[in-house]
Amino acid sequence: MMLEILGICLFGIVIGVFAGIIPGMHINTLLPFILFLGFWFKMAPHYVAILIVSTSVTEIFVNFISSIFIGAPEANTALSVLPGHKLLLEGRGYEAIKLTVIGGIGGLILTLAIISILSPWFKALYKFSRAFIHWVIMGFVIFMIVSERKLRKILFASLIFLISGIFGFICLNSSLVSQENVLFPILTGFFGLSTLIISVSETSKIPKQEDDNKLKISKKEIAKSMFLGSVAGIFAGFLPAVGISEVASIVQYIGKMSEARSFLITLSGINIGNEVFSLISLYLVSNPRSGPSVALQRILGEINFFEVILFIGIICFSSGIAALLTLFLGKKIPK
Repeated sequence: MMLEILGICLFGIVIGVFAGIIPGMHINTLLPFILFLGFWFKMAPHYVAILIVSTSVTEIFVNFISSIFIGAPEANTALSVLPGHKLLLEGRGYEAIKLTVIGGIGGLILTLAIISILSPWFKALYKFSRAFIHWVIMGFVIFMIVSERKLRKILFASLIFLISGIFGFICLNSSLVSQENVLFPILTGFFGLSTLIISVSETSKIPKQEDDNKLKISKKEIAKSMFLGSVAGIFAGFLPAVGISEVASIVQYIGKMSEARSFLITLSGINIGNEVFSLISLYLVSNPRSGPSVALQRILGEINFFEVILFIGIICFSSGIAALLTLFLGKKIPK
């Protein structure tokens, strides 16, 4: 049985690596394929769940390779690019990859520690927060709009928020697509096809990268960034309608993270913290918080303590292998 679990876990890691390297590919897009594999090979429900967990965790680590190296901007736009691209243009692309791996592993350890300490209170806090959650979400929205500072940007942000709300209202009340499947085409258009089209239409050239792999950031700043990332990731997993991007923006503002290196560590920690909480949310709050956790609920129903321990073991094993593969691929791909 252990060999079967290990084999399925490694298979999930392979799928996660390919998903992470392909721009625009997301675990939610892969779930139908994974469920089909489970049906085709007549896997037991727990084995399909292991495949989902290992794939989703691996994809988080490897995905930073495509986001940093693919679609790299021209050097004359360096001041307006994302933190990973900023380091890439400086010839420090591999350092950017190392920072995301450090943030991911550190965020994983801290997230598991925080969840272990607070797990007895998550369900009660979740039930208590339901009455106020709309105010919390509204607070996030107002903060993000106001943080634009300049009046013109605030007006544009407000307009985008209004348009997205109208779009969501129309889609969720439309009879063209069943309510069970309406999110798939929406998310595919927003985050899948749009990213692929932009990546294909843009021409990019990776500048010569330095051989020096030394991290140009203090240990204190690394620890601070990992902690903020793990806490923010749990918040993103706990609060409905609050995603990684929103939490990352707020943490960047509160933590005064103007430096690209700190932000990359924090962002990686947020990603892994959110994913870990989401995957075991069925046990913590009896409610799925992500696409993979919804799939786990449909496959397994409620999960017990021993299944949580199994999933945590799969998460840790997959994270370790994914981290090593990310470092390896991050060094080879630019060449």
